[in-house]
Amino acid sequence: MQYTLYELNEYIRRVLALNMRGTVWISCEIATIKMSGGHYYMELVEKKDDEIIAQANAVLWKKQHKALVGKLGFELPGLLRSGIQVLASVSVHFHEKYGLKFHVEDLDPAYTLGQMERKRRDIIQRLKYEDLLRKNATLSLPNVLQRIAIISSAQAAGWRDFEEHLEQNPFNYRIDMQLFQARMQGEFLEADVLKQLANIEKRKTDFDAVVIIRGGGSRLDLSWFDSYELGKRIANFSLPVLTGIGHETDETVTDLVAHSSLKTPTAVAEKILMSFRDFEGNLQMLQNHIFNFSSKKIQYETHRIDVLAQRLSRNIHHRLQQENQMLDFVETRLNDLAVRRLNEAEKYLAHLEHTTRILSPEYALQRGFTITLKNGQPINSIKGIKSGDEIETQFKDGKIGSKIT
Repeated sequence: MQYTLYELNEYIRRVLALNMRGTVWISCEIATIKMSGGHYYMELVEKKDDEIIAQANAVLWKKQHKALVGKLGFELPGLLRSGIQVLASVSVHFHEKYGLKFHVEDLDPAYTLGQMERKRRDIIQRLKYEDLLRKNATLSLPNVLQRIAIISSAQAAGWRDFEEHLEQNPFNYRIDMQLFQARMQGEFLEADVLKQLANIEKRKTDFDAVVIIRGGGSRLDLSWFDSYELGKRIANFSLPVLTGIGHETDETVTDLVAHSSLKTPTAVAEKILMSFRDFEGNLQMLQNHIFNFSSKKIQYETHRIDVLAQRLSRNIHHRLQQENQMLDFVETRLNDLAVRRLNEAEKYLAHLEHTTRILSPEYALQRGFTITLKNGQPINSIKGIKSGDEIETQFKDGKIGSKIT
């Protein structure tokens, strides 16, 4: 039997229409997805050992997308992205011209979350095995976080909240912030954040810490932070990394490997301000300690000086008394010594006078002695005269002349 291409395709369409009137649930990966006119066009694949073993085109029509927004809310955008595993309810359609296409009627977020959670746990186990899970946490956080490198999107509400909380702090603390822009969701998140971490690494001496923030979102939105490469880079980063991604319940891989993980960007900002307050409080405590110590030291030394002054006063008074007594004693002693010395001197002088008087020529003349003179000089030896010399003899009451014969 011979068919034209159109006839064969029409036959295939009828067979499918008769045998697959309802919807079926299929598990697959969204390889590519793009939006046009409100419709989402997808390429679905199934892999085994990273090899594609099945492939098909699918579409989520605008009308059905609107219905799913009402049903799934914020979780829907996280499901409609490439590289994600989904459990989709599809109806099978075949068109003679356009071929086979699946119409997406529903998506099960629980399945995707389960797949993501399994992938997340595998990554965490691998990082733990490589001793990377808490490596960044071993870095010392500066006492004051004053120079901050922020990785975020300039349009993110989390960045605006973070910046406002720091700039309008009631304590007038000054924080130096520099934003390194990166897309905070979607398939480019990993590459953007890794690139900005590399840029910060080149200027690591300019910063005290790195902050990664975004304004929250669904678990599917935040699953982009469950990246092994991103986790490994943060774990090995040379500066402490703080995260405020905005998830209230579960922690992403990025949160787990960070030095400090906080729930919101505002909480990270508050931690930074707390470092200032703690440091200021420690300075105040140190100031109070120094003041108290100085006051006690001054009080102690003042008391010690008073005691020494009193002791010195007593010692001076006692010493003055001793010296006065010594002066009185010396004065009395000097008087006694002076009288004694004067008496002794008087006696000595009398003795000298008596001795002088006894030894004087007059005393000898009075006793009957005479003095023989020659030319006015006493003669005390016979050898001093010769025949014919004239001499003079002095008595107590006069003199006589003689001539030696």
